[in-house]
Amino acid sequence: MPNIASELLGLEGRSAVVTGATSGIGRETTRLLSSLGTNVVAVGRTFRDDWSKWASTGKVIKFQADVSDPSKAEEAVATCVEKFGKIDVLVNNAGMIKGGSILDFKKEDWDRIMEVNLGGYRNFAKAAAAAMTKAKTDGRIVNVTSVDGLEAEPGVLAYSASKGAIIMLTRCTALELAPYGIRVNAIAPGWVDTPMGTGVLDPKSRTIVDKKIPLGYIAPPEEIARSVIFLASDMAKYMTGAIMVADGGLTMDISIPGLTYE
Repeated sequence: MPNIASELLGLEGRSAVVTGATSGIGRETTRLLSSLGTNVVAVGRTFRDDWSKWASTGKVIKFQADVSDPSKAEEAVATCVEKFGKIDVLVNNAGMIKGGSILDFKKEDWDRIMEVNLGGYRNFAKAAAAAMTKAKTDGRIVNVTSVDGLEAEPGVLAYSASKGAIIMLTRCTALELAPYGIRVNAIAPGWVDTPMGTGVLDPKSRTIVDKKIPLGYIAPPEEIARSVIFLASDMAKYMTGAIMVADGGLTMDISIPGLTYE
């Protein structure tokens, strides 16, 4: 009897490259893909000691790289093809954030965020698309953007600008790669419980954020990773150029506290 879940997802035996795989959403995505029978090249800048258990599975290869280096993107994709025979899925997830407004943001900080958040996605999408088109692979590219790319938030100018640009990168590459059968979609998370996401919050601030989110809590990274898996799977086969929001309802709430209607 066929495994219906495996048949719906279509990820068993496939091969993927996941960037930003050392923690948070990238780590959970790597874990889920591996558990579903997908081979993964996990890309990160630094791997902690507890990553040694992944290598023992034979399904996950650690690849140390700065995603802003185009040659490393090409090398990571080539490693996936060499070790696993092909690349079916790319998850662009690596990113960084630094606070600042238009009045005080330093050029070097702006440039670095764009190199990593936008340039890194471009580098890996280009390398993956080249390999997928050459092999005529039914490929999937999933870009992790943010609700900060959809709605304005003061104090994170460069991060928000880079995430907004990723949305257009997603749509443009989806249009360009559709004739090759390659789907390109994005997931836009809201608050996620990761070092980059909630590391800046003290207990009082976290309570404020929880209360602002209609579902009442900040997402653990595995809940966002499940959405990534959906977009990478056959369940999203007829989707391309889509921006899927996973924010606990944060961006749908335009209510004004204290305002009543007669």
